Amino acid sequence: MVFCTRKLYPYSKPVFHVGVLMREVVLKITMPDNWVKDITAKYPVPIKFKECMPHGDSGGRGLIEIDNIFGITDDIIKDIEEHAEVCSVDITSLNDGRVLGSIITDKCAACRALTGSECFLTSALSLGDGSVEWKLITGGEGSLIHLIDNLETNGCKVELKSTIDLNRTNMLTKRQEEIIHAAFQKGYYNCPKRITIKKLAEVFDVSQSTMGEILQRGERKIISDHFSR
Repeated sequence: MVFCTRKLYPYSKPVFHVGVLMREVVLKITMPDNWVKDITAKYPVPIKFKECMPHGDSGGRGLIEIDNIFGITDDIIKDIEEHAEVCSVDITSLNDGRVLGSIITDKCAACRALTGSECFLTSALSLGDGSVEWKLITGGEGSLIHLIDNLETNGCKVELKSTIDLNRTNMLTKRQEEIIHAAFQKGYYNCPKRITIKKLAEVFDVSQSTMGEILQRGERKIISDHFSR
């Protein structure tokens, strides 16, 4: 598998050092031949990685999400199942047309590079040219350089797209702050909730999946900021 979400590694927990400036970083990664590169180069549909972890000596296990925007998810899943490095695929179709898939592979070059680094992967999305976009929070001094070196050692081509220092003024984007503040005021974080994610999405005229993604990314940033202090 290609991506690893570090919170799933009980034996390799990332360490964030007090007083070290943390950054949000976006990397574009072109990996050696693998199923993600082959599938996304063939089909114009992005693959989101919801959860991932190492599997076995060199492989990976991950949960992917694919939107059925072109009605070709069956073809995509068939090609994934038939890819040489994919060991197994379990698929669940959702009511809105999306599919969730649990995939086990026997190779995971980028995943292994991330394992043991002091960087936290917050999201991963395939791009149309066969590359992938990682969004990360960096940890200790030199952690980003160390990660890039590891990726390149494992045969990946890495492009640094952006880097933003995390502090109180730019921790959240304006849109994230607006939506999270509204969610808080309307009781989304109450127990029980006073408003559903569906109603929040209607307030801001976006889809439920978009609202969920905005909330999740904003919440991750807030949590990362809390534990970096």
